[in-house]
Amino acid sequence: MDKYLTNTEKLINHIYWFYEDLETLPKKDHYGLSINYTDLKERKDDFLSELTNTVVSWVYNNSKSKDLFDKRFAETSDYGNAANFLTNQAYKKFRKGYPQGQFGELLLFNLIQHYYKAVPILRKQRITTSVGHERFGADAIHYKKQGDDNVFILGESKCYESKYSFNSAFETSLNSVVTTFDLLDKEIDLYLYDDFLEPELEDVVKTYKAGKLPDVKFELVCMVAYNETTKITGENEKNIKEAIKTIIKNRCKSFDQEKFKIINEALLTRINYIVFPIWELDILLDAFQSKVGS
Repeated sequence: MDKYLTNTEKLINHIYWFYEDLETLPKKDHYGLSINYTDLKERKDDFLSELTNTVVSWVYNNSKSKDLFDKRFAETSDYGNAANFLTNQAYKKFRKGYPQGQFGELLLFNLIQHYYKAVPILRKQRITTSVGHERFGADAIHYKKQGDDNVFILGESKCYESKYSFNSAFETSLNSVVTTFDLLDKEIDLYLYDDFLEPELEDVVKTYKAGKLPDVKFELVCMVAYNETTKITGENEKNIKEAIKTIIKNRCKSFDQEKFKIINEALLTRINYIVFPIWELDILLDAFQSKVGS
């Protein structure tokens, strides 16, 4: 299955991350992320460039991308023209006026592949913009074979640009991913017989729907990207990153533990967090919108 993973290395080079206990429930290691630093310099421009470089892979699988590129090249005999055509076709799939949601979903698409090594089953961006298909269910549905287990990873992204919104984003993401788990079978029914499924993974999904896929395991991923307002301190790269880690852990530790009580205990153990504070997120989203034209 690894051959179906898209390339994420260039993007991850511009992300600082750690995998530790974030002092919240469930009690286990989770991911804390931020845009990377080189000494005192935040690599925000390079991060955004590499993120938008993954747009085509988010919208189209490899075979569809190759088909579009080859047909355009056959018409023009111009590699640059064909490459720009493919990119512009992908940008047209973006919903106008929704940079927060699409930024978060694109980021989640890449992070699940990189950290969990799970391939995307559905290209949700194509579903979102297709006539007759409303937004429904998970922001990401990925799959991997892990030993004997057939693992489905359901992802939810919440991206809030307003200040002081961490708790709201965290709670909404938590509730959304539980709802996604509950409604998964109905969601798959909507797309199983359309062309939204990756052809290579269609048999896996059909076998699951038939109740014949053995050793199925579900993992849930909540990604919270939010506008952080705490001032970063530090006189060098190491100190800055330690300050970011402390900010993330303090945010998670302060989240109201009562909010977890409505979640089934066994299901709670399957939830994994990716917490991504971004300073001046509103400015970054404006730049993202300008790049993709959404």
